[in-house]
Amino acid sequence: MNYSDFSFWWILILFSIPFFTVRFLAKSLNLWQNSLDSVGLLALSFILFLNASFSSFVIFIFELIFNYLMVRSMLRTQGWPAKLIATIVIVVNIAVLAYFKYFVFFVEDVIGLFINIPPNWQQTSIIPVKTRIPPGLSFYTFQMIAFVVDSVKARKKKPIGFIDYLNFVAFFPQIVAGPIERRQDLFPQIESFRFKFTVDNFEKGLSWISLGFFMKFVLADNLYPYIDLTVVDNAWQVWFFALLFTLRIYFDFAGYSFVAIGLGYFLGVKLTVNFLAPYTSQSINEFWRRWHITLSTWFRDYVFLPLMGSHKKWAPFYLFLTFTLSGFWHGAAWNFIIWGAYHGTLLLILRYLGRPFDRFIGKYIPRTQIVSWLLTFGSVILGCIFFMETNSHRLLTKLQTLLTPGAYSLENLQGTFINYSVNESVALIVVLFLSTVILFMEHLAIWQEKFEYELLLSRWVSPVLLALTIMLAANTPSEFIYFEF
Repeated sequence: MNYSDFSFWWILILFSIPFFTVRFLAKSLNLWQNSLDSVGLLALSFILFLNASFSSFVIFIFELIFNYLMVRSMLRTQGWPAKLIATIVIVVNIAVLAYFKYFVFFVEDVIGLFINIPPNWQQTSIIPVKTRIPPGLSFYTFQMIAFVVDSVKARKKKPIGFIDYLNFVAFFPQIVAGPIERRQDLFPQIESFRFKFTVDNFEKGLSWISLGFFMKFVLADNLYPYIDLTVVDNAWQVWFFALLFTLRIYFDFAGYSFVAIGLGYFLGVKLTVNFLAPYTSQSINEFWRRWHITLSTWFRDYVFLPLMGSHKKWAPFYLFLTFTLSGFWHGAAWNFIIWGAYHGTLLLILRYLGRPFDRFIGKYIPRTQIVSWLLTFGSVILGCIFFMETNSHRLLTKLQTLLTPGAYSLENLQGTFINYSVNESVALIVVLFLSTVILFMEHLAIWQEKFEYELLLSRWVSPVLLALTIMLAANTPSEFIYFEF
């Protein structure tokens, strides 16, 4: 769901007022059944999804019903028939995802490498061509696949309720951009779901929403206008815009996830924390334990470990392949594949060449915590150049610029900020200062051995963040980055 769209909040309010009024009156007359809470939650999720996209909602409903019927049949069988049904479900889900997300890429960028594809092929194709992925498809597809696999592995294969399954997949706070929830974490909460409006849940929810709003509307959305992808010949600017994008993508995606957690608390549901201050990491290994956690663990459990099996000597290859696939999951473009391969390569270097690499670096640079952090953060920024630049020609030009000593001239450095007006410069400085404060408070919480966001969620900080959001929110919110994936 698009939390930056006012229609989301209006629908939420307009649904809640009559629903909870009827619920309160019916409960006072002992006419309300607890199962109606689940029905109400499902109705709200469906209405919000329908408001986001009618065509996507139709696809979603088809997949929901198909998956439920197949999983229900699977749970009634044992042995190879259950595995066969699970395989069919997984193949169908991946096929739907591949069609909407990768069909154009496969034709133009893969087949196009070998044969000449006519410019108007999309109009003449016998297969309908979709150029925009339905909202949430990548996320709820992975969540449904994980549910199937976990159900096959479950020791007790008890039947699942239709409404409960629909709510598990359609739970509106996290359906569009995660977190990708697992059966053992979310489904028991859905099965026993009741609206739980408590003071504690309200305080926790408001703290997470305040942090999420601040990250999204104040930091990410105010950084967005300053990022210029067209600059290719100034190394200082390439690095600077990559830094801005690195900050933006974290504040944007984490902001969405934190609002989802807050809404979950309001409803009495605890969602997985999808980020754990990733920019405090002192190694790439640690970074991937803190960044987009539910996706990382999904690829570990459902791709890397099954591929590797007992062939541990092939672990480096499967690790590299898994990260390359995870990059491809982010988007149907070569830059995302390169980005995944880049991070896979970094992990292999650190995991299998760690000690020689450390000794080599140690000869020239003392390996203190600050140096480890700088090397890690610099590696992440470099990776973001691959991530943000979807134009392959421009990407190669930028990489060439970064390797050209002359592109780091003093003249280029002076030209990095000369195009900004005084007001723009002041606004950018303010946003970068606030970004630094947020990252510092994350570091401070870790140094104090606290939960990474404990200081930012505290009672004295949350009201300040909410007030700053009201005063400094961008006039034109940008769409959440991960809606594109």
